[in-house]
Amino acid sequence: MIAPFPFFGSKRDIAAEVWVRLGHPKQYIEPFCGSAAVLLAAPERASLEVVNDMNGFIANFWRATIARADEVARA
Repeated sequence: MIAPFPFFGSKRDIAAEVWVRLGHPKQYIEPFCGSAAVLLAAPERASLEVVNDMNGFIANFWRATIARADEVARA
């Protein structure tokens, strides 16, 4: 899956390599979420996935996407 918006500093180009090195973790914590490119490229879901970002707008976007994906897509 590709991130829904471009993001300066995105890790999209290295996401596959990140997962090669991480393997299949039981828990994944992303301290610098941004466009969530690494999480979206995960080969499988972890039992716990935590995303965080200092930018409140980004954090709220992901919260809204999880809670009300259809409304976010329409907006």
